Amino acid sequence: MDVLERFNERYPFGEHLGVEITHVEEGYVEGKIELEDHHSLSDTTRLAHGGVAFGLADSLSAAALASVEGNPGPTLDVRIDYMRPATGDIYGQAEVVRYGSDTGVVEVELLDEDDRRLGTTRGVYKTNLVEEQNPFVG
Repeated sequence: MDVLERFNERYPFGEHLGVEITHVEEGYVEGKIELEDHHSLSDTTRLAHGGVAFGLADSLSAAALASVEGNPGPTLDVRIDYMRPATGDIYGQAEVVRYGSDTGVVEVELLDEDDRRLGTTRGVYKTNLVEEQNPFVG
């Protein structure tokens, strides 16, 4: 079972949020969220809540780690820098910049449909989680 299948079958939060993985290579993942009304800050505007962009970045980070060894663990720390509000679909590119025996580091760039930067993240994730505790292990 590959990363894409594991993600779609064993990650209900990603499905709930609307995360779609569109490309996977070892240590690199692309994906998106199609902005819908329930992602908005209010019912009078189409402006994504910041948690939507963060959820995409964190989810893509886990998938990118899974593409290296298939064993990402929980998020330990993430810094997110927002550059502009998302008013349409959100696209993300996640790259593993370090994968160690205890932790991994992933950087994500979030973009809008015009390739304008919406934000960036850098996260640290646990990597030595036992298989029974990990939904990404197939």
